[in-house]
Amino acid sequence: MVTEREPKSLSRETTFERDLDPQSDRDALSQTLLALCERLASDLARKGYAGKTIGVKLRYQDFRTVMRETTLEHPTSDPQTIRSAAARVGLKRVALDRKLRLLGVRVGSLVRTPREGQDGRPDRLSAEEGEAGPSSPLFD
Repeated sequence: MVTEREPKSLSRETTFERDLDPQSDRDALSQTLLALCERLASDLARKGYAGKTIGVKLRYQDFRTVMRETTLEHPTSDPQTIRSAAARVGLKRVALDRKLRLLGVRVGSLVRTPREGQDGRPDRLSAEEGEAGPSSPLFD
């Protein structure tokens, strides 16, 4: 007998080919964060979920790992909202004084999104108004 369970969270992470410096590799880290958030948002939409808890995982060159998360007011599957929350919660509340070897993003507290339209794709729910857009730098 096989029973299916609803997932509690979805995540994406990447280990860098070389450890990245938060200051000198700022652009590469920003692009990586955005790409992870876009892939995660695509996963959420494809599976019909949105989530309220946004988490960031950082692994330093010494293999120490830190995770931080925040809870949004409304569920989201929007990549820019996920990215903005990830940057706000994780990357501004942890020490960025050492090189990073891994960056990850997680969306938890998942809820099913309503199905709309003929294509059967879930609609995207927005989170907080006034979120920073794609031009917002990763490490402010």
